[in-house]
Amino acid sequence: MLALGFSTIGCPDYDVDQVVALARDNGLKGVEIRHLRGTVDLPSLEEFSDARIGETRRKFEDAGLWVVCIGTSVRMNSLDPEVRRKQLEAARVNLDIAVRMGAPYLRVFGGPLPPNQDRERTLDAIAQGLGEVAELTAAAGVESLLEVHDDFSTSPAVLDLYARGCSDKLAVLWDTLHSWRFGETADYTWSQLGPRIRHVHLKDSRQATPQGFDFALIGEGTVPVMSFVDLLKRVDWDGYLHFEWEKGWHPEIAGPEIAIPHFARYMAGKV
Repeated sequence: MLALGFSTIGCPDYDVDQVVALARDNGLKGVEIRHLRGTVDLPSLEEFSDARIGETRRKFEDAGLWVVCIGTSVRMNSLDPEVRRKQLEAARVNLDIAVRMGAPYLRVFGGPLPPNQDRERTLDAIAQGLGEVAELTAAAGVESLLEVHDDFSTSPAVLDLYARGCSDKLAVLWDTLHSWRFGETADYTWSQLGPRIRHVHLKDSRQATPQGFDFALIGEGTVPVMSFVDLLKRVDWDGYLHFEWEKGWHPEIAGPEIAIPHFARYMAGKV
């Protein structure tokens, strides 16, 4: 059954108690932890320390909430061995948080292709590196999800990584805005990536093209958001559809006290 939630990128300065209250008060069941108390460096927070992480998990569980995903910045688009080592270590420490919070997914990126690197070598390195991350997390019972984003915003770009030997243990987080702004309909993306999709992001925009996008409250932009919702219902998809409001990167947009309740109201009765 399709369930609703949000990423904490939409409430980047909130603490755990505020995140829990925001979800509970708006009838949302899933949370993706990306920002917390003004940082994306989750391992640095005492809430995820050995002494506190059990308490943090219980706060979500006691409220009937599920931490669906730990959102990382991990990407393997560098050819520098030391950079790649640090990215793998970032995956390890965030994996520990995912395991101890009971989150089934860890989000990673393909990233933009650095213009100063050979394209083919870079794509091979991304496929190999993300495959290594996916194998690492799978051994601990957590799936790594490649977000449809950056230079991997289209189905062919994502599938090319598997053609280059990336592990099938790497699954997909479908950011619907990015596939749509590059010309893919909901049905097309699903036909190409459906068996690999584990988690879905929904957001709206007034102007969304391959060159860029802005942000609109759900239902107030030009993105056919209900085409994605209707598809997921039609295929009887059993997963979480999360609102991703990028307040953490764009402080000028509306606050979480506006955007996230608006999402909940708009989606009421639609799933």
